[in-house]
Amino acid sequence: MTALTFDNIVNSAIFLLFVKGAVLLILIFYAIFALLIIRQVDLMVKTLITPVSPVLKVLAIVNATVAIGLIILVWGVL
Repeated sequence: MTALTFDNIVNSAIFLLFVKGAVLLILIFYAIFALLIIRQVDLMVKTLITPVSPVLKVLAIVNATVAIGLIILVWGVL
C-alpha cells in the first residue's frame, strides 16, 4: 500500500480525469454564457441604435466563436 502524498494524488488517473472534466464543464458553461451575451447584445442593438452597435454585435459573435473553438481545441488536447 502506498502512502497518500501530493505526488500520488496529482499523478492519479482519477484526479486527472476529474480535472479534465471540470475544465470542459467550465468551458461549456462559458460558451453558454457567450451565446446568451449574443442574444442580449442583439436585443440592445434593436432597442438602442448607435453607431457602435455593429461593432458590439461583432465582438459578441467573436467572443462566442472563440469560446466554442476553445471547447473543440481542449476536447482534442485532453
